[in-house]
Amino acid sequence: MSTALKTQFDSSWNEADQLISILRRWGITYLVGEGTPIHPSDMATNQASAVRLIKRLAQCEYPRVRDAMISLFLLHPRLADAALEALKTSTPATAEQIATLLLATLYLQRMWSIRLALALGHAPDFPEELFAHLWQRRHLPPPAYHDGEWGLTKLQEYEQRQSGLPLNYLRDWQNQVDHLLLQEEFYHCTPTFPVMQLLEDRKDDEQEPEMSMRPNVDKGQIENFLRNLGRTFRRPGRLYLVGGAALVHMGIRSGSTQDIDVEIRATNEDEMMEAIRHLKDTMNINIEFASPGDFMPLPKQWEMHAKYIGRYGTIEAFYFDFYSIALSKIQRGSTGDIRDVKLLLEQGIITLPELDEAYNEVLPQVGKRPYGRLDPKQFAERYATIRQLFSPSDV
Repeated sequence: MSTALKTQFDSSWNEADQLISILRRWGITYLVGEGTPIHPSDMATNQASAVRLIKRLAQCEYPRVRDAMISLFLLHPRLADAALEALKTSTPATAEQIATLLLATLYLQRMWSIRLALALGHAPDFPEELFAHLWQRRHLPPPAYHDGEWGLTKLQEYEQRQSGLPLNYLRDWQNQVDHLLLQEEFYHCTPTFPVMQLLEDRKDDEQEPEMSMRPNVDKGQIENFLRNLGRTFRRPGRLYLVGGAALVHMGIRSGSTQDIDVEIRATNEDEMMEAIRHLKDTMNINIEFASPGDFMPLPKQWEMHAKYIGRYGTIEAFYFDFYSIALSKIQRGSTGDIRDVKLLLEQGIITLPELDEAYNEVLPQVGKRPYGRLDPKQFAERYATIRQLFSPSDV
């Protein structure tokens, strides 16, 4: 490495390391640095210091440090005014980076409102309307639309178009919230309000925002997909609708879903997968091969508990076991996931006693191959915490 490059690298890292030290003063402790000394003025928490910090974060060359602005806003919603001032007084490039992370914060706040409330002990309240112009100018969905999930996806697509690079911004933004939740859940705060009220604060759910969105995957689209697959794949097989696709097709959840998640079983699975990929392109819908078993152990009798949909050509279609779906959604714990579990309980598709039975069956397998990356203690704590939300009066 040339001397000039090394000097530039050292300068960039020195700035990032100072920012890590400053962020620790603001309660963000999951970033690890070398403890570079910081100026006493950087330890202040007044508006001017906050504006300066926001600008420095936006200009940081290290994404994991720059994106920590998301956690900063979630932990300290009072910084909204400082963020607005930083937007107005920054160069165009810096302002655009601040705007992007503000939008990511608002979408992620909606996506994870339940877990954030449980972790922080209060409802996350970084203000949305103050920054409405940011999503409106970019023709993005409002944060309330589908609990922020569609907005975050569209924000990534917007950033990819702007940068010309197919980077996984979603992963980087979500990584910040994952670390923040782990950091704050350690303290086991007790919320001081009915957390499930957060599920009632969703607007524009059934109305399409005026924007260019991928086509909705509603019940009719899912049914057309099943029929077309039955016509094009002429060999015996089984297909299981998973997650939101199962809830929308069965009528448990109204409206639409982003993806059709499926699990397949066939002697010619490669051919069946190719037929599904072809339909994905010709029908212009998003289809993913995913099931709860990819992320967590399944109850032994999950196939027996799968609900039969019907026969499409030579393919037998089922809804994946709803207890497995519910457990996987509880483990993930997004606001939309909790909403779906509540719907399953309210409509009598699952019951709490049988959900407990399914949980107790899979728990001994958590942390063992092929689920070694799942922490049994964390899995149990997540289930217990969210399970308490579904008291008889709430479902």
